[in-house]
Amino acid sequence: MELETAVRVRIKIDDRSFWWRRSFLGENISNGNWIIALILLLACGGAIHSGWIWAGVGLGVAGLLSIVWNESVAKTSTIVGSWIAAGVASAWLLGMLCDAMFGNPPIGHALGLVIGIVGIIKTID
Repeated sequence: MELETAVRVRIKIDDRSFWWRRSFLGENISNGNWIIALILLLACGGAIHSGWIWAGVGLGVAGLLSIVWNESVAKTSTIVGSWIAAGVASAWLLGMLCDAMFGNPPIGHALGLVIGIVGIIKTID
């Protein structure tokens, strides 16, 4: 006489949105981390290509830290990287504007740097 046992297999379906769904690298790395890291690393490449080496290094570090397993480090580096990107973009735009108006782009670059630093400080506080 054969004894048959039925084994019920439970398959958990991840029904969270794509942004919060876990990545293939681990439970704590969401797809949002990869998307933000990719954006920051692309901004890093653009900054380095245009000659903004220090901003590119900052964006690169923030982009690499955005994919770490610790969610709080990933969020913090994403915020800091976003402020660096905002500072670089505003420095570029203000540099063009100050060059057109006054013939002195370093004024705009300094203002963009101030925007990025103040944003980071306000976020930390």
